[in-house]
Amino acid sequence: MGLNDTISVAVQKSVPKVGYEDSLRAAIEEMDRSSVSALAVESGGELVGIITEMDLMNSLVQNDDLDASKVNQCMTACDLISSAPSKISPCIQLDEDESVMNALKVMNEAGVRNLLVSGGDDKAIGLVSARDLLKIATA
Repeated sequence: MGLNDTISVAVQKSVPKVGYEDSLRAAIEEMDRSSVSALAVESGGELVGIITEMDLMNSLVQNDDLDASKVNQCMTACDLISSAPSKISPCIQLDEDESVMNALKVMNEAGVRNLLVSGGDDKAIGLVSARDLLKIATA
């Protein structure tokens, strides 16, 4: 394994998820239960974004009500980009056939630590973290 492998080898397909309409409290509880710092956000059976610890911390600092505020109010929706992105979004979705090197470059440029990964039909199939990719890069 190495930098030229595809990110498909690192995709976590059974990632913890939270619903688009779930409360912020539910997101925090799922993060705690799953011991993760980011959750995939699901709507209508599709992964549509990511909510991270930082998103939740920002909501708490703004005094958002944990029970009344919804995940969709502070999550980041994802954009599918190619290996030559013209637009960097704080939540990025890459195809599972992209290389580890390209994924690391995209993460570095965007300042993110997690990416949604899409399959052959451009629908998100899972999540990959910087830690997962660094393990492959050094294998």
